Amino acid sequence: MSTPKSFKRDVQGLFFKYVADMNKVKLNNPSSSGVRLLRLNEYASVKDFYYQIQVALHGYDYDGASGTWRVSAEHRLPQRGGKAGEYVQSAPHPMPPDGPMPQEGIDIFDEWVRDGMQP
Repeated sequence: MSTPKSFKRDVQGLFFKYVADMNKVKLNNPSSSGVRLLRLNEYASVKDFYYQIQVALHGYDYDGASGTWRVSAEHRLPQRGGKAGEYVQSAPHPMPPDGPMPQEGIDIFDEWVRDGMQP
């Protein structure tokens, strides 16, 4: 069994070049009422907003214009509260804005979430 992914070792570096731009983004805070800035370099912020980040990272998975998937099923994000085989097909703001993150990075983030979001 492999070592669980950790934020500091595996995830934080994925977002290094996006930290400054994304620090301007305000999101509804899932752990309280109101909004909070997204801080991609801070564990607590990424943990609180993990699902919004996942949706944004997977925002390029589906090509709505052609109605086709750009990634295979094992790389898709299941729709929260959806039925088996239903996947996220769009994001309000896909991340990063200049095109998809390499699939390896998205897989690392998804694995970190599945592993329990260790610091």
